[in-house]
Amino acid sequence: MNSINNVGQGWREIGISSGAHLERMVRMYEELGFEVHLMDVKSGEQQCLTCYENRGETPYKLYVTSRDEAAR
Repeated sequence: MNSINNVGQGWREIGISSGAHLERMVRMYEELGFEVHLMDVKSGEQQCLTCYENRGETPYKLYVTSRDEAAR
């Protein structure tokens, strides 16, 4: 996974997820040829993290960019 210097430079936020669903999303985007980056979601950043906390999961923001954009 690459580092994101500036989200607006080719990186798009796909969504927030955790656990097995997040793993499937990462695998799918990588198979489609995208670079993938995950960022921790901090408490207070999002309206509600209760569902993740109740399941003992850590939510992540999923960002993707095309391999061409990541190489620049």
